[in-house]
Amino acid sequence: MAIENDPIASSELELIFQGLRQRVVITKFTQTVKEYVKSSNPDIILMGLSFKDKKELEFVLELRKDVITQSIPILALIPKDDDTFKQNMKPLGFTDFMVKPLFKQPLLDKIHNLIEEYKFGENSKTRDNVSFVIVDRSHGKVFFQCRANLKRYVFPEFKRIFTPNFLKSIVGEYICFDIRAVPDVGKEEVEVFERIVKIFIGKDKISIVSGRHMGAFVEHAQEDERIIVFMAPNEFDEYVKVEEHKKEDARKKEKKEKFEEKAPVAATTAPGEETPPSEAMATEPSSQEVEPAAEALEENQET
Repeated sequence: MAIENDPIASSELELIFQGLRQRVVITKFTQTVKEYVKSSNPDIILMGLSFKDKKELEFVLELRKDVITQSIPILALIPKDDDTFKQNMKPLGFTDFMVKPLFKQPLLDKIHNLIEEYKFGENSKTRDNVSFVIVDRSHGKVFFQCRANLKRYVFPEFKRIFTPNFLKSIVGEYICFDIRAVPDVGKEEVEVFERIVKIFIGKDKISIVSGRHMGAFVEHAQEDERIIVFMAPNEFDEYVKVEEHKKEDARKKEKKEKFEEKAPVAATTAPGEETPPSEAMATEPSSQEVEPAAEALEENQET
């Protein structure tokens, strides 16, 4: 993925990438590009810098904080050779840089080398037996961020995570599986997710942030009513907000109905009818109540 606001540089990139077998996306730096990067999970990001907008650097730092994009190589495309930038390139979150104007073969060689290093690093993580599922639980939501091949690594780890006690503890929370960092998803993986959904007793809906794997769920999912698929996390967050509003409205309605049931109904009498004794007692004080009150009043006056 290339992010470039300069129209001339963007056109040059289009010419360089023309005819390649890889899928290439060239886009501008906008408010929504962050979620697009997270949902597409590219193998490499080319970031055109102007050195004039600090949001460009903040964007890269934010990508490094997200578990999905923290390891993706980011190649800075800078307008001129800059020693200060080169000294701070790594802390800013960039993997490498190239100075414009760009030339086809050097750029393609750089991209190839960075992707190979990235894949080697990811494979090393797998061999080192790191955790393939990160559980992020906060604000009534439980995120399962899957980071490796589902069948080989992630699903076996689910067996260790989903203990009876853990499942009981998350009964009232929203469940979401984030599989954007997973390399491949096909029919078999979708079917396993459909079986996983069934272990969450009492849950009508289970959410999946699929990114580029959405097509697999559209094509192969059978139990559509129980699985909700989103492209990016912000879509899941919006869904949770809507559901919470529905719950709040339902609670208010229930509270109102209970209040109306308990509220006393005023008694009415037809013209010419006497007020029933019980109602008279409720509206007029009896002689037994009046006399002590009168005596107390007289005592106060004497005092």
